[in-house]
Amino acid sequence: MCGICGVFNFGNGEPVDPVALKRATDAMAHRGPDDEGFHLDGDLGLGNRRLSIIDLPGGHQPIANEDESVWITFNGEIYNYRDLRPALLARGHQFRTNSDTETILHLYEEHDLAFLDHLRGMFALAIWDSGKRRLLLARDRLGVKPLLYRLEAGRLAFASELRALRELLLRPVEIDPQSVYDFFGFRYIPAPRTFYRGVEKLLPGHFLVADSQGVRSQAYWDIPNEEEDPLPAKDIAGEVVEHLRESVRLRLIADVPLGVFLSGGTDSSAVVALMAELGARPLRTFSVGFDEPEYSELPFARAVARRYATEHQELVVRPEHLSEELPRLVAFRGEPVAEPTDVALFLISRLASQSVKVVLAGEGGDELFAGYPKYAADRLTGLVSALPQVATAALIRWLPYRQRRVKLALEALSIRDEAERFATWFASFSREEREDLFARDFLAEIDPEHPARVFESYLDKVRDRSPLKRMLYADLKIWLPDNLLLRGDLMTMAASIEERVPFLDHRFVEFAARLPTRLLTRGFRSKALLKDALRPYVPKEVLYRRKVGFSVPVGDWFRKPLKSLVADLLLSREARTRGYFHAAGIERFVREHFDGVRDRQKQLWALLNFELWCRHVK
Repeated sequence: MCGICGVFNFGNGEPVDPVALKRATDAMAHRGPDDEGFHLDGDLGLGNRRLSIIDLPGGHQPIANEDESVWITFNGEIYNYRDLRPALLARGHQFRTNSDTETILHLYEEHDLAFLDHLRGMFALAIWDSGKRRLLLARDRLGVKPLLYRLEAGRLAFASELRALRELLLRPVEIDPQSVYDFFGFRYIPAPRTFYRGVEKLLPGHFLVADSQGVRSQAYWDIPNEEEDPLPAKDIAGEVVEHLRESVRLRLIADVPLGVFLSGGTDSSAVVALMAELGARPLRTFSVGFDEPEYSELPFARAVARRYATEHQELVVRPEHLSEELPRLVAFRGEPVAEPTDVALFLISRLASQSVKVVLAGEGGDELFAGYPKYAADRLTGLVSALPQVATAALIRWLPYRQRRVKLALEALSIRDEAERFATWFASFSREEREDLFARDFLAEIDPEHPARVFESYLDKVRDRSPLKRMLYADLKIWLPDNLLLRGDLMTMAASIEERVPFLDHRFVEFAARLPTRLLTRGFRSKALLKDALRPYVPKEVLYRRKVGFSVPVGDWFRKPLKSLVADLLLSREARTRGYFHAAGIERFVREHFDGVRDRQKQLWALLNFELWCRHVK
């Protein structure tokens, strides 16, 4: 695991500034505290910060091929590199290290751009081919590892993190108003956009080539079409476990200690169970909880830890942790923190870093096996949307605060347009709320249809699939990489540890994508197939309990211990006069939450983080 960066002046031939390259690697030293390296070739410069996981003494980067005509800087892990190595040796390639990074380099020599088809892992990489004067950037299929870039008049700069990229730019960044608007809809910025004009994310499953002809990007992988499996459900459940076991086994490859983030939910519990079955010892587990019992999953995590005799550690997150860490994490990310769970994930990563360098996590299970309640609830759209809007609005107002999940579901289900409804399920602000929130002058700069069109662009690719499969596809393409996986990368790397996600092995994803829709949900029971498959491995009290999700009780905290933090930031003169919002709109959201009229925790979280970002890192 590493941080990578570089510059290629493909259009002007100017030499790369090594001082700027050093500033960029310094900005992400947390991603690679073990080593630092550079390669300069006139108008090309590569940088690397290394967290040593495989081949500790021999994996210094950037790495070159035998005659030093091709170089690579690499972030991630290739889990099948040992299987790839013998064929490369037989073809005459000479290895100087035992690292997965060097294997990638020789694959590129052998297969050119098709080398990506052979990789099984998570990665963001840059390969410099000096003979062709060509720079290649590539990102893994599901987007586990991030990669940002910017084009500046014949110049390409790239980096793993925004803070590092900014050190390489010739011109100051400017805020993109459309992305600000989208953030308050999605809670994050869908790729390829970022908060800044011209700074883009390389899309998952894509590569980018820069040479004297210019810059071009292309997809090399996509989630396959649905193919109904004729096997009985029991046999399919057995296949699920076999595929997942193989994915976990591959992710045990390391020359350093490993652990697991154990949430107490189905997915992370399955990872613990299969690691134990595969003989991973010592098996260290790390869990986060809260003093508020309705949010804390620690009792369920303990049940799994006891069953598999893990070395278990717990951390209780309290309001003071959020007030202390949030400003620091906003500055660290260079963007507003999308989710309250970012803080909890950073804290547990910091705890885990005291004993391990690698953690496995259960991310991705919900998006593959329909784990969120919205997947089952969305089938009620026709019924709810057929009701008069006046009646639905009255029902939402009538329901008490404790039924806030039902209220939110009704708001989404009342939307007839599929793309807008999908965009609304996880939104901070509905479209109507954004109309009330933003100032008229600001709204004149943006396209209010853009959030729904982002979803529409993905749904158009899978019109032949079932409604559930379309929903899963969109979440795998947008919600997962641009929110959850970005959070996982940034918060674990902030603590200098590596997170691995077995559910997102691309072969496992391809297998899951072909599963029959009828098996994924049954009635209103979510994740039905996966839970049936995991019955022998996960305690019943964990497997069949109501889904809580990795959530933080910020709604309660904003009313009590953090009330002054919210008021001091959002009701300040500084916040009121920024020009983005109606001051009266912000005050209404704050008062409604303080008074218990409506649950505004998602809205207040987004506003709070945006204000901190404006103050500290804009």
